Amino acid sequence: MAVIAEVTLRGVTQEQYDGVRARARWVEDSPAGGLAHLTWWEGGDCHNSDAWESEEAFQAFGEQRLGPAMAALGIDAPPEVRFHPAHEVTTSMRGTVSATPAPQPADNLALCRLGYERFAAGDIAGVLALFADDIVWSTLPSLPFGGVVHGPSGAGEFFATLPQLYTELNVTPETWIDAGDSVVVQGTHRGRTVAGIRFEAPFLHLWTFRDGKATGFTEVMDSATVARALGEAIPAPRTAPGMPAGSLSPADAEAVLRRMFDEIINRGRLEVADELFADDYVDHGPMGEMRGREAFKQLVAGWRAAVPDVHCAVDTVVVAGDLCGWLVRTTGTHTGDGLGFPATGRRFETVSANIGRFRDGRAVEHWAEQGLFPMLVQIGIIPVPAAASA
Repeated sequence: MAVIAEVTLRGVTQEQYDGVRARARWVEDSPAGGLAHLTWWEGGDCHNSDAWESEEAFQAFGEQRLGPAMAALGIDAPPEVRFHPAHEVTTSMRGTVSATPAPQPADNLALCRLGYERFAAGDIAGVLALFADDIVWSTLPSLPFGGVVHGPSGAGEFFATLPQLYTELNVTPETWIDAGDSVVVQGTHRGRTVAGIRFEAPFLHLWTFRDGKATGFTEVMDSATVARALGEAIPAPRTAPGMPAGSLSPADAEAVLRRMFDEIINRGRLEVADELFADDYVDHGPMGEMRGREAFKQLVAGWRAAVPDVHCAVDTVVVAGDLCGWLVRTTGTHTGDGLGFPATGRRFETVSANIGRFRDGRAVEHWAEQGLFPMLVQIGIIPVPAAASA
């Protein structure tokens, strides 16, 4: 029995739809059981009204062609489908009467430029639509997102990792070298990591093409700069000229501090303490003296068990020799019992002043009141002190 299938693709642009249509060959190669096809937009949603020989015919098309095409282009929203029994379907004239044509660059250089324009616009699906099914995507394995992946889906997974690492990422081409089936692009990466560290790093990209599709991408870049900004594979912080041995430069001190709070406390990566804290580390806190790196890890684990959404932001870093001072703004919700008293479910926000001592780029000593008293007041563990009488 013939049916009419109403297919809605939420939030899909005309350009993205064209990529899906071309990859699934929805119009170019009529699918088995397909009788007619209409497409239009309402707001930001793409609507299709298709006639099929049966529901089973459409479902086979969705599983074998439409779904894989959408996945390959990084479109996550599933199609919304409603079926209606068809009274009649007229197919006296076959072929596409009108379709939104996907832009076809005149040459590989134009295709390459289009890819960078789409990336700058945030149209990742549009970028993936320019790739051949067998594209080899190669980035530096020394970076956390690096390595070699295959196909538009592999490249799509690469692009999906970027928001986890950067709050800003601008890829600016500056020089283009057109070599026919290959294009070399020289430019600069500029951005900011999720930890708030800004960076600028030059890159060199090699693209290869076949039949109007990209078949290969290889990136060479200043990975040390990006790794340092991301807090990965950072060499021991250097001593600034004229400073005592063991001292930190202001830039290195801030980078180490941000890693301590963002990776260890905010993200719970306790193993990072082995890199950033000395074996003989001593903490002079409001609860008494705490000695050793393992004791620090246990303290952090207890905090995160009591306040799973704890977030610390480093502010106002001052360096003097091997001493460093800074402020920490801490927020969180007390929903666990890890601090030794029952959860209250209350939220708090504190500011604490800190002084730390470093040796060879590692923390060896720390003094702070840690904003403990204001936190205990805000979550209701101790009462608000009464004002002193005159």
